Amino acid sequence: MKTSPHFNRIDYLDHKCTHQQYYAQFVSEVTKNLVARHIGLDRIKASKDPHFNDIPLILWDQIAHGGIPRAIAFKDVGDTSTLAGNVCIAKEAARQLKAGS
Repeated sequence: MKTSPHFNRIDYLDHKCTHQQYYAQFVSEVTKNLVARHIGLDRIKASKDPHFNDIPLILWDQIAHGGIPRAIAFKDVGDTSTLAGNVCIAKEAARQLKAGS
């Protein structure tokens, strides 16, 4: 039985949560504000790709390089901060912004 309110890395690898559920738990209002400022809310809302791949990868890498503000730490769920993981958090923040949440 799960006692933590968060999905851990093993939950994610064992498909007990989706990619979106896993990375959504890291998104905070600070994360969303940073993504909106760096990528641009208009650009996010105009994106036609569900993975935001029509926004240049260099922009995602720039925002994710060196870390991104998170609601919880990677270490708290048995994970490690990587550029790819931080890009996933940034893109999840963009998904939430586009959805208006």
